[in-house]
Amino acid sequence: MIAKGFMGFRIDDRMLHGIVATSWVPHFQATRAMVIDDAASTNEIMRQSMKMACPAGVALSVISVEKAVANITADKYAAQRVFCVFRTVDTAYALFKAGIEMPEINLGNITQNLGETTVLGKTVRINEDEKAKLREMRDAGVHIIVQFRTDDAAEDVSSLLD
Repeated sequence: MIAKGFMGFRIDDRMLHGIVATSWVPHFQATRAMVIDDAASTNEIMRQSMKMACPAGVALSVISVEKAVANITADKYAAQRVFCVFRTVDTAYALFKAGIEMPEINLGNITQNLGETTVLGKTVRINEDEKAKLREMRDAGVHIIVQFRTDDAAEDVSSLLD
């Protein structure tokens, strides 16, 4: 199922914060910033801090994977311009496995991994499990890039996933 109304998808372990709020959301002229994360969707402190970071005039959704799949499948966002942020590769992969098509995923900031990792960019370190999930997504046609800021060049990292 095509995610109608979605302008971009980003994985960023900080979710909605400075760079996402001040650069990425305006870059896509988004009318809605969406954070898909099961833990954040039920944490009122996190929800309120993201609400404060969200640009004026932009709607904010902080929802679980289950609710996101249901809403996207029902075309709830088809008339909007949505910029979507996942906290983890696992969350993006869950949406992918639920049949939601994402033409491209920007790996913006993945820094919380400890132990053995593969470095894909100055702010992206993935573990073997994440690498396998991204490889599966790539093999299904999802374009995987690394781009920290909007004024950075997008780097195709597909070949680094093998």
